[in-house]
Order: sequence, then structure tokens, then C-alpha cells
Amino acid sequence: MSNLPYGVFSTADSEPRVGVRIGDQVLDLAAVLDDPVFAEPSLNAFLAQGRARWDAVRARVTELLTDEQWRAVVEPALVPLDQARLHLPFTVGDYVDFYASEHHAGNIGRMFRPGSEPLTPNWKHLPIGYHGRSGTVVVSGTPVLRPNGQRKAPADAAPSFGPSRRLDIEAEVGFVVGTGTKPGQPVARRTSLSTSSASAWSTTGPPGTSRPGSTCRWVPSWASPSPPRCRPGWFPWPHLSTPGPPRRSRIRSRCPT
Repeated sequence: MSNLPYGVFSTADSEPRVGVRIGDQVLDLAAVLDDPVFAEPSLNAFLAQGRARWDAVRARVTELLTDEQWRAVVEPALVPLDQARLHLPFTVGDYVDFYASEHHAGNIGRMFRPGSEPLTPNWKHLPIGYHGRSGTVVVSGTPVLRPNGQRKAPADAAPSFGPSRRLDIEAEVGFVVGTGTKPGQPVARRTSLSTSSASAWSTTGPPGTSRPGSTCRWVPSWASPSPPRCRPGWFPWPHLSTPGPPRRSRIRSRCPT
């Protein structure tokens, strides 16, 4: 009950629609909430409704799952997880990947800039981000193909073309941004439905093939978020800061896989 993860599922005799995972079952939200937005094959329409609606739905789902008076409504709408086929929970319009882990960014810096400071001067003000390809975000379980590209080692006489020789997987935290913003308008934290655990597949080359796939299947919901605080030694810009004494923050994720 602490995260109530949203997902999109279908069964042998039904089209994809929105549900919430509870244990080893999926609650069909289109059935229990009688709202056509949850009969859609993605979370996008619900995401566009904004924080007030997200909070109201979360409160209602919590009530349905905890109050005995709603048992007769809830039980017919529960689908065993092993009978549900999971789909990508949202249509990705765009995404940015940030080097937001100090340890990861430091390790990369030592690899690319040996003998120099591992972190660039701007990193503790705003972690480095790079644009990703939305088409590479897929539902968990989708095969991720080893990418092909051009490479040339220092000892090679000429470039060669072929599959990446190194491929790894990373556990990452994603922020699902729901409501839109206008050009030049900062993305407020209240526009994020939640954090989502994701697996990111990365290569160390060839160029242009660094992120062949990112996988996700559930999007945990959170209540209205409290303002974020930064650990000592970090210096975010004003639009990313929260007044008050700094404190160490930690995200605890128990998102089902």
C-alpha cells in the first residue's frame, strides 16, 4: 500500500487498460473507478490531469483496498498477475538521462579523464544530462539488441563496423513527468507523478549506441511530495533549491519487478 504502482495490462479477452498492482494481483481501475481515462492503453491521459487528480485517485484506491465495505466492488475487478500481460505504462514523448549518482559520475570521470578531478566543476550545481531516444524505452522483458556502430581502436589501420563489444545493465530511478510545461518554464516537482525503477542498458561504444534500451513496467504512485533537500556540499541553482537546513535524502524503492 505504500507505493500503489500503476501499470497497463491486458488479458486474453480484454484490451490494454490501466491497473494498480496489489500483491500478486492487478486491480482494474477502469472497472472500479468507472472513469474512461483508465480504459486507455497508457497512463498519458491520466498523467495530463495533474497533481490534484493524482492525489484524489490515490486516496480513492487506498480506500477501496483497505475498507471492508468495498470488498464486493473490488474483488470482481482483481486480475491474477500471472493472467495479465504487461505493457509499457506510458507513451514516452521525450526523456533526459542525468549522471545523478556521484559515485557513477566519479567513476566515469576517472575513466575518461585519468589524472584529473573525476567530477567536472558544474556537477554539484546541476548533474550532467544528455538527451535520450524515446523509442528505446520499452516494457520490461522486451529483448534489447546489441547495437551496431563504427569504431576505430588506436592500433587499427581503418575503422570497422560491428556490434558493441561491451554491454551492461544499470538499475536507475526515473521521474515520470505528467503535466506539460511551456517553453522556458521550469519543470516543477509537482508535475512528476512519481519515481519509477528502471533498467538501463548501456554500452561503451561505438559512438551513437550508448543507450540501446531502457525498460520499465510499473510506476509507483506517491502522495503530494514534500520539498526536496540537498546533502551538504551540493550547490543547486535557486530553481532547484528548497529553503531550510540541508539534510541527507534517500529514496527507498520497493517497486515490484
